Amino acid sequence: MKNVINRGSVLKTTAIAAAVAQSLVSGHVFAQDNADSDSGVEVIEVKGIRASLSQSLNKKKNSDEVLDSIVAEDIGKFPDTNVAESLQRIPGVSIDRAGGEGAQVTVRGFGPSFNSVLVQGRRLATDTAGRNFRFDLLGAELIGGADVYKSAPSHLQAGGIGSTIDLQLQRPLNIGEEKTVLSTRAVYEDNSGDVAPQFFGLYSNTFDDDKLGALFSLSYQKRKSAQDAVFSGVFVGPEINEEQASVLFADGEGNGAGRYLHQQQIRYARQFQDRDRIGATAVLQYQLADNALLTIDGLFSEFDITNQTTHNFMFNERVTYNNAVTDENNILVAWDQIGRPFQAAVEDNRTSQVYQIGANLEWDITDDLVATFDVSYSEAEDDSAGDDFFFVVAGPQAVQRYDNTGGFDAPVFQNFEFELATTDLNGDGQINNLDRIVGDEITAPDPNDTYSWFGTREGQGSTDEVLELRSDFEWYVDAGVLESVTFGAYYGDQEKTRSDARTPGGGGGINNAYLQGQIPLPAELFSLENNSNFLDGIDVNLPSQYLAYDPEEVIAYLESPAAMEMRDMLNGLPLGTTAARLGLDPSNPRADGGVGFNAVDVPRNAFIIGEETLAAYVNAKLSGEIADMGLTVNIGFRYTQTETTSEAFAEPFATIFPDPTRPDVLLSTRLPAQFIEQTEDYNEFLPSIAARLNITHELVARASYSQSLTRPNLADLNPGINTAPELRLSDLSGSSGNPDLDPFVSDNIDLSLEYYFGETSAVSVGFFRKDVSAFIAQQEQLEGLTLPPGNRLDEVTEDRSNIDGDTIFLNINRPRNLNSTVVDGVEIAFQHVFDTLPGLLQYVGVSANLTYVSSDDEVGDELIDSAVALPGLSDSQNFVLFYDDGEIEGRVAYNKRDRFFSDRQGPEPIFTEDFDQLDVRVAWNINETYQVFVEGTNLTDSFVKRSGRFESRFGGIEDPGARYVLGARATF
Repeated sequence: MKNVINRGSVLKTTAIAAAVAQSLVSGHVFAQDNADSDSGVEVIEVKGIRASLSQSLNKKKNSDEVLDSIVAEDIGKFPDTNVAESLQRIPGVSIDRAGGEGAQVTVRGFGPSFNSVLVQGRRLATDTAGRNFRFDLLGAELIGGADVYKSAPSHLQAGGIGSTIDLQLQRPLNIGEEKTVLSTRAVYEDNSGDVAPQFFGLYSNTFDDDKLGALFSLSYQKRKSAQDAVFSGVFVGPEINEEQASVLFADGEGNGAGRYLHQQQIRYARQFQDRDRIGATAVLQYQLADNALLTIDGLFSEFDITNQTTHNFMFNERVTYNNAVTDENNILVAWDQIGRPFQAAVEDNRTSQVYQIGANLEWDITDDLVATFDVSYSEAEDDSAGDDFFFVVAGPQAVQRYDNTGGFDAPVFQNFEFELATTDLNGDGQINNLDRIVGDEITAPDPNDTYSWFGTREGQGSTDEVLELRSDFEWYVDAGVLESVTFGAYYGDQEKTRSDARTPGGGGGINNAYLQGQIPLPAELFSLENNSNFLDGIDVNLPSQYLAYDPEEVIAYLESPAAMEMRDMLNGLPLGTTAARLGLDPSNPRADGGVGFNAVDVPRNAFIIGEETLAAYVNAKLSGEIADMGLTVNIGFRYTQTETTSEAFAEPFATIFPDPTRPDVLLSTRLPAQFIEQTEDYNEFLPSIAARLNITHELVARASYSQSLTRPNLADLNPGINTAPELRLSDLSGSSGNPDLDPFVSDNIDLSLEYYFGETSAVSVGFFRKDVSAFIAQQEQLEGLTLPPGNRLDEVTEDRSNIDGDTIFLNINRPRNLNSTVVDGVEIAFQHVFDTLPGLLQYVGVSANLTYVSSDDEVGDELIDSAVALPGLSDSQNFVLFYDDGEIEGRVAYNKRDRFFSDRQGPEPIFTEDFDQLDVRVAWNINETYQVFVEGTNLTDSFVKRSGRFESRFGGIEDPGARYVLGARATF
């Protein structure tokens, strides 16, 4: 669904008008004195590990703010092949990975949505539904440096409570000469055994006596990776009385009457992923006059991920449990059940295109007044709506045995042949499905005995448009202690659209048509694949084989006349019933206009969020001395005004009724979509003060106070209520956004002491506090949905505790402004090159840092009784040992992130366990032109593991695998 709501966007028109206005300003400047003179553009050349670290340290020392930086080791050579992987070496920065590479950052305990990521000081449109930036979108070779602002100076656009990260592109006039860079890599993925190519090229030159500069770069990266995982479903469970416990538990009693929890499903998954990323930049710079520099730049990125996963999974049906075992926490850790072995084929793709164009004019109006004007427009699109799959086929019924009693890295489930007894084997006085004669273990699925179950095309798409206009002025006053005044204004307009398309479900739906009327599937649709090396290295006996199949081929068969007639015949339906249900009977089209399993637009899952921002700031810089110590103080404020418009569709329930074959399941139909629109606005005044005291030339002390804000995630402003097509009586729930949300606002304090004892040597310690008010958190509240007459709610008899007449009550999970929270932290960093040692040791250096964070609302091993819970809050440690003698460069980097709270299921927390990783890079500079290198990522072959409060609450385990690179680069 490309355009859910027809809303006239003025973004592109405004961008064009702004660009025209900008060119008029530029023309006026050009008319000034254009006499030949030095351009004044600083030529910067950084080469090698030591030079990069020295430049970064120098920026930190001389900054008026709390700042850490990364500088590329050479043109087109960032320290790591992924920007996020380099950022994690900075104190206070941790990362989340996707597909084995860095994707998003957490800074000082605040997750991706709390960190504002800019490119050349501009927001880049993203392909996510929120504000979080995915660093895997950009190839690291395109980036020349990164500044991480941990305090909030008034000149930075508001948005990052955790940090503001500004990525810089290379500039031709900074390079200052003709330069060509070429590099190539061969990437070997340990899990998949595949090798993929990567290429990068850059050309930069200056003309017209270095007044005109042009730079072009192009990057292509391909990866063919595999990841093995075991995933857990949510934990659910009813109240069990003593009579039920006597049948359920192997010992006949368990822990007595009470509520017992069990996993709803357990899935063994093998994921194959193809990543193709193309990136390009173009930069033109022209010295219009002695006092004016115009820069026009563009950035483009296309990122295509084909993500195919095969799941071997067990869906847990409590009504057939027996032989159950519970632990002391009332969590079922073992049981037998009658169920079907399921094989799922899932395709979850990402097709993203992002571009940004911008123009920047630096104008020295007088010797004392400097102006900068900037205009940019960015657009992102993920065109994946309806392009993915979730398809499930089933084997014959089996006795399924689940075991998580301990001693394993993941739960185990096994399938056994069985037949029902004709006598009361378990002595409960009844002959039912609990009286089973268990036979041999089913060690592999059988292509000749596989049946239809569930299938859907699905997927969400998004578009994002961002227009920004900015003007900044710096007035060098030089009046006593007042050194300068900076001031400026900002305008931003963003529009984020999400679309959703999927195969219709619910009562009389398409995705469950062959579940409600099963048929056997032809064996030729399936192949039995070897799974023998699945999750090598963990202590658990996992399935050695799985069924592989192409969902497109299965869909083609299910849409064939032969399959539809078989469904009619086997289920006692009049011929043509299935064809009509699927919309494949031309004489009887479907009401939604859909055909077969094709995805159709789902308006209730779509939205458009518009956000307009106006801001102005002023800052005074004071400088002087106290007892012969240099003191610099910056005092300023930023005023920001924001207006949001939220547009969505709601599709209220028309009917809700029980599924005749599954007692816990409710099916539904819906009324036509209804349009919703809501507008909100808010204003914030954000002061800041930062002081730097140069106690000596080597010793620097800093103190700062600021207020910063993070706006609500755009997706959280969606006013529509979303529920699954099938409701479950054991989990009547839904979700929605909240257009009334206010922003997070934080009072920030930073104190630090830094000692610089060499060009590349320093030690520092810093303390920070962030006191966040109006904290936004997900909170469930019981909300009643009233249905129209004829709603069929009276047919629900299994459990009517949440039904009152024509109203059904659901636990609706919404983001809400709740309490405040405080985060405290300490950052300790050390860097040193042993250049006073003899021989080769003089080229050795170390860089290490530690980050400790804590919060009033830090989640521990207990139920979450507070609505405020910070995901991602964790301690971290980094250690880098490097060598650089100009010819040989080497780096061994170790990163560790401690256990942290990552998600919640109601009041139950989910944690990501400790994770550490070792990366290595060695390069040989053959001469000034050529370099060859090898790299290894995740040489520890570390797994990502998730769990709940107790070991028995298994959350999941993933093996991203190690990655190796052999490459060469040439610089001319």
